[in-house]
Amino acid sequence: MTILARLDALADPGAIVVEYEDGAGVRRSLILTRAGDHVAAFRNVCPHAGYPLQRADGRIVVQEARYLVCMAHGASFTLTDGACAGGPCNGDGLERVGIEVAQGMILLR
Repeated sequence: MTILARLDALADPGAIVVEYEDGAGVRRSLILTRAGDHVAAFRNVCPHAGYPLQRADGRIVVQEARYLVCMAHGASFTLTDGACAGGPCNGDGLERVGIEVAQGMILLR
């Protein structure tokens, strides 16, 4: 399994962008989110326009401790399941990625 991040690197509530190399040697970008005991991972691609969600400085905006906000067009997604919560995502949520948390580490399945 691939280690994505330490759990304590992820604020509660919060979100971070991490990158990893897949089995074909391609760099992939994910968003890891945390809300209490719930940790999730999503592909870092807004379904509205295909852009990454983070700001120019690499940070993800978490609004009201419940939503991720895409910096390109303002689409918002729930922190826990990536569902569209408003804006131009028109009901399309983020693509979930399988992870697990073990011994304080967030691992890609």
